[in-house]
Amino acid sequence: MLADLLDVVRGRLGEVDLRQQAQRDEFQRRLDRHLRPLISIVRDLYGGGVSPEELRRVAGDLGSLIVHAWVTRSDYLRGVDSDRENQAPWWNSRHAVVAACYADRWAGGFAGVRDRIPYLRELGVTHLRLLPPFRASDTHDDGGFSVASYRETNPNLGSIEELAELGQVLHENGISLMLDVVLSRNAPEHPWSLAAARHNSFFEKFYWIQPDGPTGEASQRSVWAQGPAWERVVPDDPTDRRRVRTSEHAHQWDLDWTNPRVFVAMAGEMLHVAGLGAQVLRVGSPWHLWRPVEGAGDVLSRGRTVLRALDVLLQIVAPSVVLESNDPAELQVPAGGVHVADGLDRSALIWSSIATRDATLLAEHIRRDKNLVRGKGRLQPVRNHDALQWAFPDELVVAAGLNPDAHRRFLGEFYSGRFEGSFASNPAVPARSGRVGAAVCGTSASLAGVRNEPGPGADRVILAHAVAFSLGGVPELWLGDELGVLDDPLWSLETGHDKDPRWANRPRVDQATIDSRHDLFSVSGRLYGSIRRLLELRGAAPEFDGQAVIDFDTRNEPVLGYQRPGSDGSVLLCLANFSDWTQYVTGETLSGFQARALRLQDEAELDLRDGVLLEAHGWAWIRCTPRRSLDD
Repeated sequence: MLADLLDVVRGRLGEVDLRQQAQRDEFQRRLDRHLRPLISIVRDLYGGGVSPEELRRVAGDLGSLIVHAWVTRSDYLRGVDSDRENQAPWWNSRHAVVAACYADRWAGGFAGVRDRIPYLRELGVTHLRLLPPFRASDTHDDGGFSVASYRETNPNLGSIEELAELGQVLHENGISLMLDVVLSRNAPEHPWSLAAARHNSFFEKFYWIQPDGPTGEASQRSVWAQGPAWERVVPDDPTDRRRVRTSEHAHQWDLDWTNPRVFVAMAGEMLHVAGLGAQVLRVGSPWHLWRPVEGAGDVLSRGRTVLRALDVLLQIVAPSVVLESNDPAELQVPAGGVHVADGLDRSALIWSSIATRDATLLAEHIRRDKNLVRGKGRLQPVRNHDALQWAFPDELVVAAGLNPDAHRRFLGEFYSGRFEGSFASNPAVPARSGRVGAAVCGTSASLAGVRNEPGPGADRVILAHAVAFSLGGVPELWLGDELGVLDDPLWSLETGHDKDPRWANRPRVDQATIDSRHDLFSVSGRLYGSIRRLLELRGAAPEFDGQAVIDFDTRNEPVLGYQRPGSDGSVLLCLANFSDWTQYVTGETLSGFQARALRLQDEAELDLRDGVLLEAHGWAWIRCTPRRSLDD
């Protein structure tokens, strides 16, 4: 069967004359290496569910997709592919820095982003994540994630051609573009959905549609609810009783990945986005892909197999492009297709430590955290575009002697300002996970209390970034946080945003705000200078290469400690004081290191026998040398 499928694919590949194509030999070498594994995975995924004739048709269509996607890939991007095949993974470089934004909120659109490239370079940014810039649902856009077409952009941002040009200009300036491809679902306005609504039998099979689906309108649930629910395919036609499954959001149709035609179609959309110049494609969690009827096989394993197939496909057509997940568990999967993932579980623990003035949970997480699979890397944001959710495991909280539900409830109340003595006041939403405790929307400055306590609030912002930037993973900065931008107080007044408080932490950043970075007496000037200095220090310290982190017990609950090992036997000891008061790490605690050490931020020489003093919300990166044991 495999040999037969390969013959079909090669027959389609041979229909296109490649003799005049640049990098043709490289393409052929990649085909020789990866085509058999790709078709083998597709056969294993779908061979048991469709006829041999259908599987051959799917293989033929996949062959046509591969060759046409490569032929239409620009010579510039083919050159990028060639260069990247011989380079070390970017996520292991201490110079890598991700910045993230909505193009319109941060710069007014693609043209504005292009104009602000010098600012990105000034910050040291090497990767720019643009939240989904594609045409989205007219009624429920979900921040761009309810995609109606990957072939068109949001007209308020610019054209698809402008996006492709931006991708190239960014790359020419040393910045790689990162984009999302939502694999599990799409908007009802998507061409496939519209065809299904018109009773096109081919596209009806792209979705989980029942002729007389379960009762209960999906539109009646909260936008935050998750789990299978059913929406009318044609809401305005009472005679059409068909219903479509909507698991993630009430107005986004689940794609049926058990249908191999969905695999080919979505692979085509993914390669189209890669052809726009994106070097990183965020594809979400494999949990969301393979969710057929209840009781079917291993959902997670099948989803991971889909991602592995898509990764192999990229290695043939666009090997400079990697897949990213928002699920850090994928970094522990040897055979998975994901190369990088967000460390949002650590982000939640940073904010938990700030609220409690206690680093115990984060320290325990570092101690328990497993080494990443070789070849994979973590991205470490302080926050992202979404609501801040308390996505840490229950067992971690239990090990600290706390009740998980009570702790999440406390954090939700604290950051929404309902807890007496809180310095923050942010919009709250029910946690999507269904756990007790509200998720909270807020910029870093608003979460840290800059509005009510400008000085201590700025200290907390700097502390959060100092930890995230050193904790093992590529720093990811939400643009505007480096300037102390607060929540948008008018978020609910914009059309379509009134029920989605996440828009509070997506404020617009005008040029005057960016120019305020030069005012050294302002909060924005102080934060900008401090965060830029953090990135400069990180880039100058070889210990920050790679992703390795070693735990360190400070014997002081408010003070977090961990080590970043260097190749020459030195380590960077990273300390962070989450308390509102000065804290001390004793010389006895530091006795495992030789006495002489260097604090990077001020190049001060230290004698560790005297211990280390940390101001309230203070941090230190200290280069030191471990003492050798008698057995060494």
